[in-house]
Amino acid sequence: MAETYQALYRKWRPLIFEDVVGQDHVSETLKNSIKTGRIAHAYLFCGTRGTGKTSSAKIFARAVNCTNSIDGNPCNECETCRGILDGSILDVYEMDAASNNGIDNIRGIREEVIYSPTGCRYKVYIVDEAHMLTIEAFNALLKTLEEPPGHVIFILATTEPHKIPATIHSRCQRFDFRRIGINDIEKHLNRIVKKEEIAITPDALELVAELADGSMRDGLSILDQCIAFAKGELRYDDVVDIVGVADRRVLFSLAESIADFDSSTALNTADEFLKKGKEAADFLEELISHFRALLICKSTNEPNFILEKTDEVVEKLKVQAEKYSVDRLISIISLLGEFLLQSKKMSAPNVAVEMAVVKLCAKETAGSAAELALRIEKLEHELEGLKAGGVVAKKSTTPAKAPVSIDVSKEAAPHIDNAANWTKWRDALSKIKLESKSLYTFLFNAQALFFGDEIELVLTGDLAYEKINTPEGKQYLSALFSGVQGTQLRVVVSKKGNLKQRDGQASVMDIAAKKDILGDKMTVVEE
Repeated sequence: MAETYQALYRKWRPLIFEDVVGQDHVSETLKNSIKTGRIAHAYLFCGTRGTGKTSSAKIFARAVNCTNSIDGNPCNECETCRGILDGSILDVYEMDAASNNGIDNIRGIREEVIYSPTGCRYKVYIVDEAHMLTIEAFNALLKTLEEPPGHVIFILATTEPHKIPATIHSRCQRFDFRRIGINDIEKHLNRIVKKEEIAITPDALELVAELADGSMRDGLSILDQCIAFAKGELRYDDVVDIVGVADRRVLFSLAESIADFDSSTALNTADEFLKKGKEAADFLEELISHFRALLICKSTNEPNFILEKTDEVVEKLKVQAEKYSVDRLISIISLLGEFLLQSKKMSAPNVAVEMAVVKLCAKETAGSAAELALRIEKLEHELEGLKAGGVVAKKSTTPAKAPVSIDVSKEAAPHIDNAANWTKWRDALSKIKLESKSLYTFLFNAQALFFGDEIELVLTGDLAYEKINTPEGKQYLSALFSGVQGTQLRVVVSKKGNLKQRDGQASVMDIAAKKDILGDKMTVVEE
């Protein structure tokens, strides 16, 4: 008779506290309580699925009853440990509250607890999904928890601790099990595939760890599923096809096209993915997740603490995030959320994906924030700040000072020969870098020439010229430069070798044109 196959998550269930991945804070505390004999009568294990709550409860149940405990761990060799493991000793009782949640089930436990254990030191009751108990069942359990016999230990495990009544909660020692980091999951899976002699590529294992979503049990189940369907070595593409998720490379490629406003390439990428039979709603959700990751990378210096990604993937996300502004990423996530809702109502949900892609690639939708964070809102904010500081006068305000006389003699005329590098250019660059790293990349090699009330930015590349030489771009930089200089400045943009043509002497009409800036209180004096 062929040997019955055992699922990986059952075969590799932790046997000692050190086997519980990513929960050292819980394991060490429980081990110390066993070593010192400070055993509580009730524990509450909280955390998301697959983080080791039930496994830790079973280890603890064996450890408190083990006749040969080793450093707070069960030996798993003595008669008591083996009896608990194979189920022949009934002093450790596990109950699933999802299907046994009534008052009668708890009453049965209340009737049993008064009797001493038969083969162990403690009777241990492990209640899985404890939040599923009815109010009546909780009330019945409370009676036992208030005055428990000394030989009884209760361990309540739950994914929703907020549903546990406060009266129960206050009588338990609470332990919170954290989501398991992707690197910890990957390392543990790697140990298992080596011992199981499973052929799998590193990128495929990395994807399985990522799909586990913080749950070791989910990771092992996904790995089990992939092994069953794959032929020979398990590869990255196999995992993508078997599990039915969006290829990470597709998400990066699509995000690149959206960053470049390339709707044609973006549509082809999305269409190719959807033709494989993937669900439109699932695809949009994964796109939202990808852009969320970009937003986190853009907004914090340590995204690894937030993202469930490997270090290598986080580095790729950081690079791609530089192509977006924070405002544009927020806008993209918001739009994708709207199209996700639409896709669930449409008879042809793929259309929602196509509309989303086209809209995200449209420059008018992205707004000026897409063009290197030069949003009108930011400009208005800067201008308001300058007005408050007295640098820019409102158009409707007539200066109270005496009329301004401007001498337009030859000596005073701005001339290209008199142009110098702007002394505050580095200060301006520092401010730009803080506000928009993407804008900074186009400007840090530029030359800034100072012509009295005008800054000419001399750019070296065509792409930089196209991105900066826009009405929004020049308006934004004019406001920023004015703030740095402390006087009103305007910006013109040129390419290296093609500077703005300037006459040797300014005409009266050139100076008179400044009336819009200086107001009505201006006279022109000619020699």
